[in-house]
Parts: sequence; C-alpha cells; structure tokens
Amino acid sequence: MKNLHSPTISACLIVKNEERFLPNCLNSVKNAVDEIVVVDTGSTDNTVNIAKEFSAKVYFYSWNNNYSEARNYAIRHATKEWILMIDADEELEQNDIPVLKQSISNDNYNGVIIAIYSKVKSGMHKFYNTRVFRREKAFYKGIIHEQVVIEGKRLPSEIHLYHYGYDLDEDTMRKKWHRTTQLLEKQIALNDNDSFAWLNLIRNYCTQQLFRDGIKTGKEALKRITPEANLHHFIMILYEMADCYLNTGNTAEAKKMCHTALAKLREMNVAPENIDIVYTLACVYLKEGDCNKAIEYFKHFLTLREWYLKNISDCLMTDTLGYDYSAYNGLGFCYGSMGQWEKAVGFLQKSIVSNPKYITTYKNLASCYSAMGNNTDAINTLLRSISENIADQEIFIRLGDLFLKQQEYKQAISYYEKYLNLCPEDKNALLKISACYEESGYKDTAQIGYSALQKWNK
Repeated sequence: MKNLHSPTISACLIVKNEERFLPNCLNSVKNAVDEIVVVDTGSTDNTVNIAKEFSAKVYFYSWNNNYSEARNYAIRHATKEWILMIDADEELEQNDIPVLKQSISNDNYNGVIIAIYSKVKSGMHKFYNTRVFRREKAFYKGIIHEQVVIEGKRLPSEIHLYHYGYDLDEDTMRKKWHRTTQLLEKQIALNDNDSFAWLNLIRNYCTQQLFRDGIKTGKEALKRITPEANLHHFIMILYEMADCYLNTGNTAEAKKMCHTALAKLREMNVAPENIDIVYTLACVYLKEGDCNKAIEYFKHFLTLREWYLKNISDCLMTDTLGYDYSAYNGLGFCYGSMGQWEKAVGFLQKSIVSNPKYITTYKNLASCYSAMGNNTDAINTLLRSISENIADQEIFIRLGDLFLKQQEYKQAISYYEKYLNLCPEDKNALLKISACYEESGYKDTAQIGYSALQKWNK
C-alpha cells in the first residue's frame, strides 16, 4: 500500500574535520532530502562553514567516544519522517534518488537496506547496510561499529552509496584504526562478555592486516563467548579468525574454523549455512589450488546469496552478501586454471557487470583472452580498467607487452612510459621501451635507455 503524500526525509551526519569530503557528500544529497542535520563533534577546520553553505542545520555535541549517542543526538534534531544516515566520506548515487523516494513511500517497511561501495586499493568492495529508516522507529546502539535497531521490516534495495574513508594515506589510516582499537578495548573493559565488541576488535586487526593479533584476540574471545550466549557472534568470530588464518597462509586452521562453525550450526539446527563461512571456505580451497572444491563452494555461496537477498529483512549481519563479483571472479580464475576458457570468460564478464571497479577481474579476464590468442580483447579489457580509473602499474606493463607483441611500438611506448613513471628501477621495462624506440626509428632515445642499462649493470 502506497502513501498518498510524498514522505519527507532528513539527511543526518556526525562530523569532525571533514572539509575534504563534506562538500561532495552534501552535494550528493541536497536534491534527495528535505533537510540536512549536521552534528559537529569538535571541528577545527572549515567543516561547519561548509555545512552552513548547504543550509544545513548545525548542532554541536561534546564527543564522548560513543558513536551511537552522537547518531541518536542527530536523529533527535531531525524533523522529517525518514532518516538517511550518511557519513561525510560517503556520496549518494544521483541516479538512485528516484529509487530512494519510491522506497520510503511504502507503508510496509520501516527501514531500507542499501548497497555501499567502499573504495579500497583493489577497487570497490560492496556490502549492504540499513541507512534509511523511519525517524520514530529506530535508534543506534554500541559505542563503535554501532548498529541501528529498527522496529519492523526492512526493504532490500540497490540504492548506491559510495564510501571513500578507507582510501586514505597510511598515516591517516593508522591513526584511524588506532582510535577504533582504543574504543573497542574500552568497550571490552566495561564488559568482557560483549561479543559484538570482541568481534569488531578482531575485525579491526584483520582490516589493518594485523592477522596474528586478530588470531590472538579471537582465541581470547572464544574463552568468553559461547554459542549459547550469542550464536551469531560466535560464528562470526570463527569467520574472522578463519580470514586471519587464510591471510597468514595457514589454510588448515582456516578450514578448521569454518568447519567448526558449520558443525555448530548443524548441531543447533540453524539453516541455511552462514554465507560468510561458505565464502571463506571457497577462498581457502582457491588458495590451496583445489579448483574443483573452490568451484563447489563459490557456486554454493551464490545459491545461498539468492536466499539471503530474498530474506534480507530477517538476516543477521553478514560481510559477504555483496561479494557476488568476487565469487564470479573466483569461478573465472578456477575455470581458467583448468583451461576451460569459455566458462572462465563468462564468469569474469559477470564479475565486471556486478562490480566494474574491481581491478583483479580485469587482469584475470585479460589473461584468459591472451591464453586464447585473442590479444585484441585482452587489450580492450585492460583499457577498460583505465577508463574506470582503477588501473595500476601492472595494467600498464601488460598493455605495453601486448602492444609490443603486436609490433605496435608507439602504443607500447606510451604504456611503458606510464609504467616506468611508477616503477623507474625496472631494468627489464627499460630494455623493452628502448627496443620500442629503436624499432620506431628513435635511435638516439633508444641509446639513452641502453646507456642507462649499461651503467646499472656496472
């Protein structure tokens, strides 16, 4: 049943020193919402002035290391029927504004689940979260990694929100994770049976690639957290530990964590299987080179994902629901490793359709085309990664090699130059570009390269 009037919506943000990101964020929501509520927690830069330029209602809040209290404070100052909770380092997809307005016009739901694309070094990772909800039907809990508690059902959607907060310089990210670690440790000190805090502390170490710290913390957590107390958090702790073991190369322990989790779910008659565990098992078998097992679990993951998407309103927290593109990439890699090129290409193309910002798939697809003798499609695949603005030095060197193979020396030179700007010490690339200059008739330029190589060799 649809509302006869158009529901109103407030964008709510909590901010501190966000002058870098805030203009793009507010510009992305200004045509989607009826008011903007900004709660500042102590900015010393131009954040507050930027918010006022967008006619935001600005309130000030003394930061007390509790994200939920700050978010609930923002909600209390909102006056519209619905809330869009967005962070300063996020942007709403403009093409999805009509979908957002349509989603909040349905009386059957009190929340809307949206797709969040988080920019990381390998491209964009996708996950789902509830960011839209009726103002009087929801509140936040937890001092960090806070969760929204909503009365009633949630509507699944593919509304896009882009997150850029993990794509920062190393020093900024180190400070950010250190602050998060301190808050989680504080939460555990207050209650060492807080399963959600333990889970997020392990996850925090994993995100920083401190995998051994994650494993150590997981072992401490399992001394306190039982499946009877909180089954879901218990399973997710095993999942995070499996991920840590996988990243240290200990696939045996990773498998042990996963199978322990699945056995516990069967023992307690919980179905279907946990989708994160199944995905991790697929990755474990992929790491071990067992393509048949990896294919089995990736396909099982994709089947499970369909169930989870249909029942998303009732599902507990999951990490991998948006990882269909990664599963398709895994399947493509496995089939390529087995020489089944057509199947490999099909799955890799599905991966790119699902997430065109995931650079690994472009590399795998180009490799498949090259193995099939189709250099043209290999080149076009790598060129598309450039058009998606995700190319790295490997893309450039591979394009140079492909054009060199086709004796298209000028094109090869342009990509070798891009590569050498990033990797100037690569002697092999310098030799190749020198040869391309020589073949193109630029013998003096080629000689400069050859001379540099002779000096290096001496």
